Amino acid sequence: MPTVSPQTGVSANPLLSVNGPVAELLINAPDRKNALPLAAWQRIPDLMETIRKNPAVRVCIVRGAGGESFCAGADISEFEAIRSTPEAARRYDDINVAAFQSLKALPVPVIAAINGPCLGGGLGLALACDIRIAARPSVFSIPAARLGLAYPPEALADLLEAVSVSDAKHLLFTAERIPAEKALAIGLIDEVVEDAGLDSRLTALCERIAANAPLLLKAAKHALNQLAWPTQAADLSDAQTNARICVDSEDYREGCKAFLEKRTPLFKGL
Repeated sequence: MPTVSPQTGVSANPLLSVNGPVAELLINAPDRKNALPLAAWQRIPDLMETIRKNPAVRVCIVRGAGGESFCAGADISEFEAIRSTPEAARRYDDINVAAFQSLKALPVPVIAAINGPCLGGGLGLALACDIRIAARPSVFSIPAARLGLAYPPEALADLLEAVSVSDAKHLLFTAERIPAEKALAIGLIDEVVEDAGLDSRLTALCERIAANAPLLLKAAKHALNQLAWPTQAADLSDAQTNARICVDSEDYREGCKAFLEKRTPLFKGL
């Protein structure tokens, strides 16, 4: 039987379970298309530390509850209260980045099992995983331009690890949703399977990975992450300044308000 992590506070999002060599991080808010509130983002590094301390775990799966959405990103209904100033936004971004980095730094391979919408911060979570497998009905988008919201540079670095600069710009500039086949073609994901075949494909892949040498898996993941971005320590101060300008703008407030009111935003460049 799988073991399930204890929950703290009022939210049971996300959940961690361990079944033999396979851990599973379940984004558990299906009534909100698995959009993550701040408390859930804060919880992810602690859950990854639980996996790190369990020598029996050989692979981790990240998936959304309910089978209809992977993750719709951050819970935008919170933004007015906890992400309304540049300083608050930077703290929020730091928490997001810490969640992404905890997945990237996990010493076992991490697989994103994507079924349904994978949007914004949800796509950030998927990009922090080592392998991304999507069911054919899945869709992908970075809706930042419709919110007036600048993504943290660290998250954009993960995007550029997967796709070309031009494809990254297309995703960011248009904010359009792309189907799984297009995501596969540009390298955003690694594999597309039929909806009914996602679980069986995950089982086969986890069994194959778990049978391999764990020290090699750890060493290979660490080395490849380092080689992918040897200049990651570059000065990002200008990018961070631009992000703060975005979140202190009227356009950002209009974007969030329009999203919650389900209308088209009217941006003024202010």
